Amino acid sequence: MKTLWRVLTRLQSKIFVFLIAAAAFSSCSKEEPKKEFVARVNDSYLTSADIDSMIGSGSYSKYYRNELIRNWVKREILYQQALREGLPDDPEFRRIIENSQKELAAASMLKKFFDEESFIYEPRDVAEYFEKNKNDFKLFDDSYLVNLIYFNDEDKAVRFRQTAVESDWNKALNVFNGDSSIIKEETRSLKYEHQVHPESLLRILNELYSQEISIILSDEEGNFSVVQMIEKFEKGTIPPFDTIKQQVENKFIAFRKEYLLKDYLRELYSDNEIEIKDIK
Repeated sequence: MKTLWRVLTRLQSKIFVFLIAAAAFSSCSKEEPKKEFVARVNDSYLTSADIDSMIGSGSYSKYYRNELIRNWVKREILYQQALREGLPDDPEFRRIIENSQKELAAASMLKKFFDEESFIYEPRDVAEYFEKNKNDFKLFDDSYLVNLIYFNDEDKAVRFRQTAVESDWNKALNVFNGDSSIIKEETRSLKYEHQVHPESLLRILNELYSQEISIILSDEEGNFSVVQMIEKFEKGTIPPFDTIKQQVENKFIAFRKEYLLKDYLRELYSDNEIEIKDIK
């Protein structure tokens, strides 16, 4: 889909850029001297609270924090030098800022529209969309539908495989539910051939029959994995709906949003005076 929905995506992608520019403007005002700060460039201060605000929730490494501080200092030095040389008064600079403001406002308006214009759909709507647009879901590479699990304990990996072979994969998952030795688990995951790493895993998948479970695989990091090859699909195949249901649903939502956006823009066009003199 190339149309208006891609325009929206491009507009939203520029919000972050504009926010950086806005942050630079906000830092130009002189602040009261602070006793506690992480870094300072003349009258501009960076505090621990500022860093927490930039990073947001979640953990982060000491290296990432230090890199953020260094980048802040570099930005402040360049920004303050730009002020001294009168760059913000340059007509070209002001034009760029004005355009960024318009794009930010347009993207924010579209976000507001979609937040308020929620739509309801049923599972059958997604299934019908798939049936009407099957060719859009042809696989562009050989692919594998797999179950995959990683352990940091070899004994647990061995016991999981034994349970899965003796019963089935889902029962093994139930037995090991919540086990702390599980690093990662993927159920009915569709992977393109180029996404399968390491190379040894790809070789194993090519040797397995449908529903067959692999031997224990180890990697250089000391982890142990087990994979079940559910089904292999050749390039150009249209996989069953239940295999790519989430992908279809995402595309269906994007399609419906684009349709809503067209109606909304058509209404705006009718409410405004628009004159275009030169489109070639």
